[in-house]
Amino acid sequence: MHPKFVLVSLPSTPRVGTFVYGLVGQHEELVRSFEQVHGYCKVHGGGWYEKNDAARTMVLYGSSGDYGEPRLAFLNRIPSELRGYTFYFSPGWNLPPNPLDLQDVEWI
Repeated sequence: MHPKFVLVSLPSTPRVGTFVYGLVGQHEELVRSFEQVHGYCKVHGGGWYEKNDAARTMVLYGSSGDYGEPRLAFLNRIPSELRGYTFYFSPGWNLPPNPLDLQDVEWI
């Protein structure tokens, strides 16, 4: 199991992407789990994450082999258990991460 995430949106709100994350073997498992609850969704990429509860940081990395690089413009909704975390993105493990602006994010 690996820490992976995807950004997904529903047909009724195609520009509003929800951050879905978890420990899975394949990114597709996250999408299937989301669709079981919410119905069909469009995937806006994904990758891996590193969550540090002590530092309250969530670093998003890379690109999903299934869905490609995350299109962060669709990062609009994040689970409320991550409120207060600082989010960063890096295209690769060995590259420095940049902070993400979450000012307009909805915490769900």
